[in-house]
Amino acid sequence: MTATVLLHPTRMRVVLALGAEELTTKEIHSRLPDVAQASLYRAITRLEAAGVIDVIEHRKRGGAVERVYRVATMPEVADHSSATVSQVVAAVDALAGALSVDAARWSTSAHTEVQPVLRRDVLRLTPASAQRVSKAIAEAVEAAVADQRDDATVSTSVTVVILPLDDAGALDA
Repeated sequence: MTATVLLHPTRMRVVLALGAEELTTKEIHSRLPDVAQASLYRAITRLEAAGVIDVIEHRKRGGAVERVYRVATMPEVADHSSATVSQVVAAVDALAGALSVDAARWSTSAHTEVQPVLRRDVLRLTPASAQRVSKAIAEAVEAAVADQRDDATVSTSVTVVILPLDDAGALDA
């Protein structure tokens, strides 16, 4: 699972070292000189396999090929109405991993003075009211996307999951 891949300290440090940059393994190692090269390669391999980082370029260096990595961007997913249960669970896990990466990137950014807003609520909604809430959130996000004209804007991660629960599975908010 993507989120659990980030629980290992070396893998999290690799993600933090990448931040918003694109780096080779050698450049990552120069930022983490205390990490053994074999450990670094294993961490990068696990992160790549989990989809947390991507290879964006292959460069020839002498007789070898050097890979350039960056933190993966998660695909936009608006509707899972035709997804299977296991696909929805996998998508939520991928979102959790992406949220962890976003939090790690925020922690090393120049914008830590801007406090994040974290909120989780369990609401009791009818299907019709759940549709209204979903539509209102989608409209608010679309309006924010359309309003990205100013050079003073800051990239901001917004993650919304509307997931119906049985009362037995609902946590008190």
